[in-house]
Amino acid sequence: MKEKSLLPNDEFSQLSTTNLLEILEHGLLLERGRALFMLARRSGDNKELIDTVVREIYDSKNRNTRTIGTVSISFLGIAGLLEADTSDTKEIVKKLLESWTEPNRSDLLVFLKSTYQNF
Repeated sequence: MKEKSLLPNDEFSQLSTTNLLEILEHGLLLERGRALFMLARRSGDNKELIDTVVREIYDSKNRNTRTIGTVSISFLGIAGLLEADTSDTKEIVKKLLESWTEPNRSDLLVFLKSTYQNF
């Protein structure tokens, strides 16, 4: 997992995976985004968790729900996958970027480039 994080010292990092999944389902808007980000960040080599995260990223309720500006809940999930920093999560991000449609793809790229200097 990358040392530097989009959400450093986030209290969500202390929550269990089960709690994060509950927040993702029933939480307030920004809480849902933070929960998906943290689930993705911790997914690493956990195939089951990666599958759950990818399913949530593709879910229209997360793709179409904006947190701030053009950033959707799904964008935060993708950022979390980048921070998991494994070969699996990097490959998934690449596939997500290839499949994302415009104008969301351009918005996603702007978000990732502004958040991660080496992106």
